[in-house]
Amino acid sequence: MALTRTEIINTLIKKHGYKSYLEIGVNTPAQPGYNWGGVECEYKAGVDPNVYTTHKMTSDEFFEKNRESVFKRTYDFIFIDGLHLYEQVYKDVINALEILNDGGTIMLHDCNPTSEITQRRVRASDAWHGDVWKAFVRLRIERDDLEMYTIDADEGCGIIQRGKSNPYDVLCFNRKNILNLVHPDLWKSQQ
Repeated sequence: MALTRTEIINTLIKKHGYKSYLEIGVNTPAQPGYNWGGVECEYKAGVDPNVYTTHKMTSDEFFEKNRESVFKRTYDFIFIDGLHLYEQVYKDVINALEILNDGGTIMLHDCNPTSEITQRRVRASDAWHGDVWKAFVRLRIERDDLEMYTIDADEGCGIIQRGKSNPYDVLCFNRKNILNLVHPDLWKSQQ
């Protein structure tokens, strides 16, 4: 049996003794990938404009109200699976970092799209990952204060925690792919 997002979340909650959980983008039990009911944490909050959990609103509205002290809560674990568009996911991570407790974890869903059609910005198939992966890559490149990796399970579960990373290490490990390096002899032969 494949590892699910819920199993990953519960494993990290148990391992770190997390007490508070926030889910951005909550499915209903009838939808594939329903996660909310299976998460085992002392305090859970959910944000979705279409599904009532604890906060029926957009993530932007939630973060603004939290910032204004309407809710004023911080969390140990934040799961982001809302609007699957790069700029919104990026904004959600930046906002989540403001309310993440020390030692906490953010997890993004859909970081490893299974095909080109599933990663399109406009849904064009049954499965839709959107371009979430772009936000993960941008954060990996920009932020040396975050430790990040993606678990190759359940459409890619991106883990983000505070800690030192070295963007140069990312380049060294993936130099050929990131830079799309072409050997000089190959380049000459194509000219």
